[in-house]
Amino acid sequence: RYKQEGLKLIRAYFRMIEDEFKKQSYAIARSCYKKLIFLLIQTEYDYFNYEDVVSKLSNFEKHIKNYFTCLVKTCSTEELFQEYYRYCKINEVYDFLSAHQTIITLLPEDHLDTFATLVSKAAENIKEEEYGPHTLIYFLLDLAKHRNNREEYAAICKRYEKIVGDDQQEGFDEDV
Repeated sequence: RYKQEGLKLIRAYFRMIEDEFKKQSYAIARSCYKKLIFLLIQTEYDYFNYEDVVSKLSNFEKHIKNYFTCLVKTCSTEELFQEYYRYCKINEVYDFLSAHQTIITLLPEDHLDTFATLVSKAAENIKEEEYGPHTLIYFLLDLAKHRNNREEYAAICKRYEKIVGDDQQEGFDEDV
């Protein structure tokens, strides 16, 4: 009877948020994106009865990009890191490349260095069984690739070998 009604509502809400984003109302869009994205990617509560709503949203990667664009435009580097870290902790299932790409391409180089330092410090405390925060390590790997720094990439792989595995070493030559 109510087939796909929830999905239609979610799509409509994303369209409304995207309108705010296009108007460059980044603070409003940021707040709304965060609420909806975090609701959809969290795994602690079964709000959707095990239905993978994210996989049914064909442009979810774009929403992640827009959310991180809003963060970059409205946050200090430290605030951006805190929001990114919350995102990493709650996101245990999905791998959205646009999150890293957006941060790496939109942050000025000096802010990116500060951000990378914060990520590196947080990565030191990651436990192997905490899957979500592993994303921090993959950010560092993506940044090393972006900077074409093979030595840094190899050092990160070696430092976090138990988490990234042996085969990640060859990932330097893959596209970011």
